[in-house]
Amino acid sequence: MKQIFNFCAVAVFVFTMFCSCAGNPPKDERDLAEKAFADAEPGKDCAKEDYLAAEDILNQAREAVNKKEYDKARELFKMVKEKSDAIVKYYRENPDKCMPGNDKKADADGEGKIKEDETPEAAANPAEDPKNPEMEFPTVHFEYNEYAILADDMPKVDLMAQWMVNFPERVVRIEGHADERGSVDYNLSLGEKRAAEVKNKLIQAGIDSARIKIVSYGEERPIDPASNEEAWFKNRRAEFKREN
Repeated sequence: MKQIFNFCAVAVFVFTMFCSCAGNPPKDERDLAEKAFADAEPGKDCAKEDYLAAEDILNQAREAVNKKEYDKARELFKMVKEKSDAIVKYYRENPDKCMPGNDKKADADGEGKIKEDETPEAAANPAEDPKNPEMEFPTVHFEYNEYAILADDMPKVDLMAQWMVNFPERVVRIEGHADERGSVDYNLSLGEKRAAEVKNKLIQAGIDSARIKIVSYGEERPIDPASNEEAWFKNRRAEFKREN
């Protein structure tokens, strides 16, 4: 009888541990996958199919987290990291194909350059011209519970990178924000991740990290105090501020 009791106790313990592990969001796996995917961005053109595949799997993993399918998400995040690491390895071993600057010959021939009379459309508006020291800084937005930059907002980050290239003495502060849902501590952490993600994109674009400061305000400074989807979207943001 005692042996049966001990066996049952062990079985209950193992089952409890299994449920506990299966029921936790895969935070470590996600952080590793998100970082690896961000590191793989320089290879998005020369390893386009692999990059798009990794992006698709990453989106599936995020969706699985939202659905609380944590075991599935955990495996998907591992796949993202594996594919992203392979892309990083490829572009490091093939710098002529992947790294910026491989179009220098084309530039020497006058191709691939933006000529003086071919100014981007945004430059027609001084407030959006990266050559204007008083350019109006854009706002970057995020999906609910996410810190990956929306694809539609990446041009805003590129615009900021160009502005910082044009004014190398300037320092900016990136402020991360969240909507009202979630705990105060969680939203502070999420806001910091959003600001850090934008900072990483600027660094990848060649901006010195010493010129970029970040801070999180979590849910403390909403643009729109309403409690609806439109307001929440406005409040899930990262803003650029001038430090000098």
